[in-house]
Order: sequence, then structure tokens, then C-alpha cells
Amino acid sequence: MEMDIGNYISSLLYKNKTVALPGLGSFESAYQPAVIDQVQGELHPPGKTIAFNANLVSDDGLLSGMIQEQYGLSSKDATQTLEGYVNEVKEAIGRREIVVFPKVGRLYQDYENNLQFLPDGNNYDMDSYGLPTVSFYPVARSSRPQPVKERPKKAAVKAAPPKAAQATNNGLIAAIAAATVVVSVAIYFLIFGAGQGQEQVMQTVPTSRVNVRPGDDTAANPIPEEEAPAESEAQAEAPAEDTEGADTERPTPVPGQQSYVIIVGVFGNPDNVKQLIDDIYDAGYEPYTEKAGNLTKVGVQRTYRSEAEIEAAIKDVRKRFTEDAKLYRW
Repeated sequence: MEMDIGNYISSLLYKNKTVALPGLGSFESAYQPAVIDQVQGELHPPGKTIAFNANLVSDDGLLSGMIQEQYGLSSKDATQTLEGYVNEVKEAIGRREIVVFPKVGRLYQDYENNLQFLPDGNNYDMDSYGLPTVSFYPVARSSRPQPVKERPKKAAVKAAPPKAAQATNNGLIAAIAAATVVVSVAIYFLIFGAGQGQEQVMQTVPTSRVNVRPGDDTAANPIPEEEAPAESEAQAEAPAEDTEGADTERPTPVPGQQSYVIIVGVFGNPDNVKQLIDDIYDAGYEPYTEKAGNLTKVGVQRTYRSEAEIEAAIKDVRKRFTEDAKLYRW
């Protein structure tokens, strides 16, 4: 008798906060408020996301009770059936396989032998179930609309200007007067100051230089060369700034965004590392490297809004590079 226990988990999560796989862990639902993505221009509705807690291994009786109800089994037989299913899941995870729970997510074991869960992004909140993601865009206008001019109404009696307007007019008049005085003083110094400067330049030529040939005058009175200002010790000892290795630009993460890493290969030859990094750049991804002793892990790193994007990225990376590409961190 074949039992689709994975579908039972999805059905129970709509009405229960947790659903346990005895001896392995429990699926937990948590409320997620509406999210606005300013970068992508999307509004995501509120809902409930699913996570896997490997610490809750006790049996809550939900799955065994549903198996007993659906197939008319006894409580003991239903419990044994559930234990067999959990043992099959454990064996598949031990073989480094990804176990798929329909409409719930995928469970697998990472390189550090820790259980990792990748949800499908299904909304388990009955109040907001079925609400789609809404896209929004800023309104582009070529020019600002001109305000409509209204005809001034005729007033029977001319109202006196408010005190604030009078103070503003008085300040404007004072500023114009001060500017006029400054301009007048500047013109005065430009005209009369220039004449005084020319008079200072005109000096009496010393008699010792009269009727002396230029060559003799230069030999008798050599003009000392202008010495360049000595470089200070701080300037001489200060090393030149190394601008080649400076970081000129870094991407600004959006608050609340998460990232994931997909490992493509591990190499000990730097040439192979550089070649794979170039290939990742050409494919439109951002490369990721991590040193591990004499080896270098090379992969793809990217931000995501939902776990469905990670699944699509894994398929694309495996198609472009290698079938051995695996999710490393998220």
C-alpha cells in the first residue's frame, strides 16, 4: 500500500503550527508580514513561511493520526508505518540525496553534515492565501504641471501689508544698500590702488649699473639661482598612496536581503580558479571564493527574495557548469 505521507504534511500545516517527523525533526510555520522590495518594485503579501527544526523530534501524533484515519489502521500500525517512512527519509539524506516534500520544501545534508531545509515558498496563511505579488513603478512625468492662474479678486479696501512682509522688504533694501557700498569700495581700490602700485614699482636705477654691458654686469653681479623649497622630512618619508589595490566600488545591500552560495568546484591550481571565475563572470553571476588550506572553493553568490529563486539558480548553474554544483550556504 503506497502512502503519500509528504502530501499529508502539507495539508496539516494549513491548520497546525508544527508537524513532526518523529526522530528526525518538525516543520514549523511562522507569520511573515508584507514586504516591499524597492529595488525590484514588488509588493509581497503577508503569509506564513515554513522552517525545519531538527531539535523537535518528539511525536505530536498529527501524522500518525491522519494515517490511521485515511487508511483505517490501528494506532500501532499507523505508528509503525510512520516510523518506516521516517527511516527511509533518514537513509536518503545519509546518501546525500535531497528529499522532496510536495508543496513544503526540500530537506538535505550540507558539507558539515547539518540538516538544511529549502522551503518551496508556498503561503500557508489562510487569511492571505492566493494573494499575488503586486508590481509597482514610479510615475514618470516629462514636466511639472503648470498651476492654474486665477483671476485676482477686486478688493473694496486695500489691505495693509502684514508686518512679516514689511520686515522682508526692509531686509531686502538693507541688503541691496550694503552690496552697493561693497561694490563702490572695490571699484575705488581697483582704480586708485593700481596707481599706487605702479608708483612703487618705479625705482631709481643705481649708478653702478649705468653704461655697463650686460655681459660684464652679469659676471660682476651673478644672479643666484632660485633654490627650490626643501622637502620636509615628513613628506620625504611618507610613502606614496597605493591606489591600485583600493576598493573603488562595492554593491549596497538592501536591508533585509539574504544571500546564498552555490559551490561549483574546488581547485588547488590558481590558474583553474581564475579560469572558473572568468566563466562565472561571463555567465552573469557574481563569483565566490573561499580558501580551505591549499585548496580554493569557487562558486556563485547571489541575493534572493524567496527560496524558489535559489532552486532556479541551482538548476541554471548545474546546466552551465557541472551537475556536481551544490548549495553551500544560504
